[in-house]
Amino acid sequence: MKSFATLLTLSIALLCMACQPVPKAVRPVEVIPQPWQLTTKETPDFILKTSTPVIISDSTMLPAVEQLRRTTKMNLPASFASSSPTGKKVIRFQYNPALDSLTNEGYTLSIDQKQVLIQSSGAAGLFYAVETIRQLLPATVEKDTLPALALPAVEITDKPRFRWRGMHLDVSRHFMPVDFIKKYIDYLAMHKLNVFHWHLVDGIGWRIEIKSHPRLTEWGAWRVVKPGKMPWQDFEVWKPGDNRPKYGGFYTQKQIKEIVAYAKKRFVTVVPEIELPGHSEVVFQCYPQLLGKDKNGKRLPNTGVYCASNPASYQLLEDVIDEVVQLFPSKYIHIGGDEVNKSNWKKCVSCQKLMREKHLTPNGLQSYFINHFDKYLKSKGRKLIGWHEILQGKLSPTASIMYWGGEDGVKRVLDKGHPTVLTTGSVLYFDHYQSLSDNEPRAFGGYSPLKKVYDYEPLPKNATPADASRLLGVQANVWTEYMPNAKHVEYMVFPRMAALSEIAWQQKGTKNWHRFQSKMERMLSRYRELNINYAPSAYRPTINFSVSPENKKLKVDITTELPAGIIYTTDGSVPTLNNGIHYTQPFLLDHSTTVKAISVKDSVALVKPEIKKAIVHKARGAKVILKSKPTAQYSAHGGQTLTDLDFGGDKWGNGKWIGVIGKDFDAIVQLDSVMNVHEVGLNCLEDSGAGIRFPVGMDVWLSEDGRNYRHVKSWKQAEPANPKTSPEIKVKTIRVDFPEQACRYIRVKAKYAHVPHQGVFIFTDEIEVY
Repeated sequence: MKSFATLLTLSIALLCMACQPVPKAVRPVEVIPQPWQLTTKETPDFILKTSTPVIISDSTMLPAVEQLRRTTKMNLPASFASSSPTGKKVIRFQYNPALDSLTNEGYTLSIDQKQVLIQSSGAAGLFYAVETIRQLLPATVEKDTLPALALPAVEITDKPRFRWRGMHLDVSRHFMPVDFIKKYIDYLAMHKLNVFHWHLVDGIGWRIEIKSHPRLTEWGAWRVVKPGKMPWQDFEVWKPGDNRPKYGGFYTQKQIKEIVAYAKKRFVTVVPEIELPGHSEVVFQCYPQLLGKDKNGKRLPNTGVYCASNPASYQLLEDVIDEVVQLFPSKYIHIGGDEVNKSNWKKCVSCQKLMREKHLTPNGLQSYFINHFDKYLKSKGRKLIGWHEILQGKLSPTASIMYWGGEDGVKRVLDKGHPTVLTTGSVLYFDHYQSLSDNEPRAFGGYSPLKKVYDYEPLPKNATPADASRLLGVQANVWTEYMPNAKHVEYMVFPRMAALSEIAWQQKGTKNWHRFQSKMERMLSRYRELNINYAPSAYRPTINFSVSPENKKLKVDITTELPAGIIYTTDGSVPTLNNGIHYTQPFLLDHSTTVKAISVKDSVALVKPEIKKAIVHKARGAKVILKSKPTAQYSAHGGQTLTDLDFGGDKWGNGKWIGVIGKDFDAIVQLDSVMNVHEVGLNCLEDSGAGIRFPVGMDVWLSEDGRNYRHVKSWKQAEPANPKTSPEIKVKTIRVDFPEQACRYIRVKAKYAHVPHQGVFIFTDEIEVY
């Protein structure tokens, strides 16, 4: 009976398997980043099963095979063979020297009913072909184990545009666990990115075990938790025996070796960053003897900068580098070099002596310090790379640059002649806001939505062939001031990482935003299956206000970056699936009100309602003459910015704010005709940590002819300006009212808050007139 029961069970199982529906390949074929050449074929799918043999010819192909097994959740049998098993459908990996022109990261992928043929001149190319196969499979493969999978018949030839395709992660401000670091590396590999820039050291946290200087982690890896203060405010290392709460952590050398090996199997190079000569406050709380001294022999304040004349500074950093190069096999070692506060060097007696002896300026002393470590790294067989400020002074010609400035400075940096990686701050800082919504979590301040990232072209229009040859690649940076945990990092990184991958991989001139929008639908479903906490920002309705030139009414345009339906209201009610107006085209308003909107897809609301107050005032669309010239970076659309009814909100990097620095704000509004007015308001922003402060006074003058002005009202801040900085961003309208009177010209002057030794901005986005 036992044998009969077993036979019956086996027969039923086989029958059930026979009844399984044949899987169908996912169509259309959509891959991120977009392959160089992709052609679909009208032939049957390749059906992949657990028994499908994998043929390889070299053990260096095994990382690609292992990735294929992880992707399919099938323990596919791999063997060395020169020919395919008779009558078997196979997956074959081959090295093909003829594909050298695609680089060792390029590949060809040919799929038909009988075979999956993957070819490349290098192991990395085979791995990236597997990542392409991953995206040809249903997103559910990320979570579910399926008995069979279908691959569509395609021909793909692919190669990356740039050698350096990077993602940075700052773990100094907020420590991230080892498991997440590995997951982060997996995310890079999935998007065909190949450099993990690990920001291990900064002013408020040392995260790498250095055995020759244990205090760096015994003290420097931990900070005292101070309620109500941001991590960088009143920073203090925690020392053993302190009973106050602490925060931090560090990576042991064993853990680092494990992470580096993990990354290597995924063709990701880990580039460590050890900050010098600045951003090192934590070091001097551990080793205060490395600070400079004044003429009285007293240690100078801790500004985070090594004493450049103290041999012990060089010795400690050489000891650190000796251990770093043993842990990280990367060709490049990042040394920071940005935002160096040179004030101590001007006060330190021995630094002054060194500068006199070597005929150096403070910038020259910085180069002296950095070039020392350029030579030291070369003696170890490595290359130095640092932030673009290391160009100050005379930099070694063999050093490489990582540029984080604005787009307008790319050409100038490339012209310096150094190999360069672009991490252009106006676009590729993923700690910046992804939308202008009040529903976004606190971010650092800039504005880099998905489309802005996607549209970025690294090479400026006036770039020469020499410039192009010096451009190593691109990288996005993730500074974690406001990212306390891994889930928050994911929120800020995704889906922008997908846009970065297309910048880094696709050839110049081949991007297509509408195609990318379509592909993102499937990629987001993959993120969901992977439980990635991606931001819904690209689905948030953006409510845009402008002045209709025909009738001076307020024009309302509502958009989303990724396709979705929009429902809105203007009566104060909350839009829902059952309440509100379906948006189809821009509409006009002739009065102040509140516009609320949601986005919907498949009968589901995707985000919380977006709310924006529409303010209609008498100066809408009026001409504005700016008497105080704004800075180029914060000039928005010139004077018309101040009467366009498009308020900038609290995201001062969004291109909607006028910024003047170190002087009073002064502007004249010219109304369309003589009108009676009784109130003027100046909408302003304050972010004292960024040097942006509210005005401390304001005066209003009126005129009917534009020549003869009468002063009508002053406003003065009640409390004196506080020189201390705060992480809080505030927006307010400074208003002055007065008895109603006729005018056509309105002059507004606002006095800036003077702070000693600091450039102070006034930011304004609208002059309201009633």
